[in-house]
Amino acid sequence: MKHWPAKNHLLTITSFLCILVIGAGAVYADSLNPVLSSPITPTSLEGTTTIDQRLVSRKNTYRTQLAGINSVNLAGKCVLAQSAITDVRSKDTKDEADRVQTYSSLVTRLSFLVDNLSAQGVDATSLLAAENQFTGLVNTYMNDAENYKAAIDDSITIDCKSDPIGFMASVLDARKWRTQLGVDASAIKKDQTSLVKALSTERQLLITKNGVKTKANP
Repeated sequence: MKHWPAKNHLLTITSFLCILVIGAGAVYADSLNPVLSSPITPTSLEGTTTIDQRLVSRKNTYRTQLAGINSVNLAGKCVLAQSAITDVRSKDTKDEADRVQTYSSLVTRLSFLVDNLSAQGVDATSLLAAENQFTGLVNTYMNDAENYKAAIDDSITIDCKSDPIGFMASVLDARKWRTQLGVDASAIKKDQTSLVKALSTERQLLITKNGVKTKANP
């Protein structure tokens, strides 16, 4: 899945965060911004539904694409296909864990920064809006990642010889969610431009505020 945000964008954001946190001080007020968004923990589809329920749903969703499939031919090839899908899942699982950890860490640091700036009397309204938008995109990614995980897991664990249509429905679902994750990640990458702009604005506000303090108290 080649949808990892550009490293230079993440480095830029991290640099801004380091500068702003140092400038804003170490005061943390966790009740100043009750509307701050936070990363979600997606509901596990595999923990709340059975594979049979998911297969019924997918067969209905993809009934048009499944209509022309030769079940006998697919049953003879599906075990080999499952082996290839297992390799894809192994790579995606590692990439996904790294990606989610980076996203979650960045959102946590942004939330910390908004509270710090507010505690210092700096208007963090624009950064709060940018943080909430970014968090919303990250949460969408996480939800879609859970859908992808369930679909690809099912396509591997199902007895594909006895239910080749269920297998193919799960493969189609996994493909859909894998593509959607690319769209989600692109949206996050694009939003980083707005986030960097908001961070730059807050940095200027902090510099101005600290400058006024210096002149008043030489």
